[in-house]
Amino acid sequence: MRFALLCDDPLALPIVESLNSQVDGQRLTHAVRITPEADLLLHGLTDLRFVEHWEDLLVSKEIDAVIIGGKHPKILEGAKQIATAGIPILFIPQAEQGSTLAYELSLIHDDNQVLLWPLFWHRFDQGALRLKRAMSDGELGQIQFLQLQRTIPILTPGTPISQSQVDGELLHDIDLPRWLAGDYDQVTGLRTAATSEGLQMQSVVLAGRGLPESNWSISGSPGLAEWKLIVRGDLGVATLTRDGNSRRWIFESKQERVEGDRQQTAREALSAFAHSLSLSRESVPATSSSANVARGSLWGDLVKCFETIDATHRSVRRRRTIELHFEPMSERAIFKTQMTAIGCALLVATFLLTLVYLGIASLIPLPGYALIGLRALVFGPLVLFLLAQILLPLTRPSSAEKTSTR
Repeated sequence: MRFALLCDDPLALPIVESLNSQVDGQRLTHAVRITPEADLLLHGLTDLRFVEHWEDLLVSKEIDAVIIGGKHPKILEGAKQIATAGIPILFIPQAEQGSTLAYELSLIHDDNQVLLWPLFWHRFDQGALRLKRAMSDGELGQIQFLQLQRTIPILTPGTPISQSQVDGELLHDIDLPRWLAGDYDQVTGLRTAATSEGLQMQSVVLAGRGLPESNWSISGSPGLAEWKLIVRGDLGVATLTRDGNSRRWIFESKQERVEGDRQQTAREALSAFAHSLSLSRESVPATSSSANVARGSLWGDLVKCFETIDATHRSVRRRRTIELHFEPMSERAIFKTQMTAIGCALLVATFLLTLVYLGIASLIPLPGYALIGLRALVFGPLVLFLLAQILLPLTRPSSAEKTSTR
């Protein structure tokens, strides 16, 4: 499989190194020189064709998929156009990309069924996989809670950390408890000593029906970054740790210690992407779990991560728990949302205008044509709104809705 690179995110380095070794016939053939950070990813690579613009990737016949990551506007625009062209994408997520991009790419996926495959490192790391197996096999008994504590380096004690740093780390972590325990649908956020310059600490609590509570917290600390997940069950405790900015997890329990390997994780991720790509090109029954992964459920998981970050901001602002309602993004879903909002506004406006009409009609004697005109002004917009509902069948359902109707 031949890959192109449109990325300046250092987190893609293990993937680039794995492709450079050309294991399993996978190799990097093209790269876009878009930022100085992108050049750092390509240092020392050979047999690589460099292009100056992402548009060159659209016309190339020597590319099977594109690795995309970063927050540069040209990268984000390239992601949308490459997806629209139907070229599969291995996506490196960042919080700065924003939920808007995730929604836009979801609509493109529903339109042409292009493979959008976000990279969740922990899902392929041997340490994290061992923890998931311990939880699912009941080795820890009934899970009571999950607690993830992490720090990021600061120069001096008391130096605030920025909200963008917090969101960036939360995006990388928030999928982990869902992957391990289930689909949480309640979010509570709390910031400590928040000012315009930043904050000292932030915590996020995830909850859901029948799920163990999951706590996530981040703070600044002089020295190296620390990352530790504690999973406590009524039969034992297991931990998952990660040193610094490494993408290598270490699982520990009373009986066992398992360490992940960065290069092995990258190879496993590339193999999984290739498998999803082959499934997306075959006639696989839509009810199979592997087909669902190939057809976009992983992208739906990334959308949930972005929505959880947005919900955390709302929770902090409103000082209450936020209920999450995940719905597949599609033209039909957007149409329903917009029509609901417009309909509520029109009902309120019609009620108020009716009161105004009755007041004018009772105080001022008006000719018949004037009364008819006022009635048209009051009720005309509502009638037009009701007629607009016939446009609903013209909108496209999401791929998930299509699957459920088969």
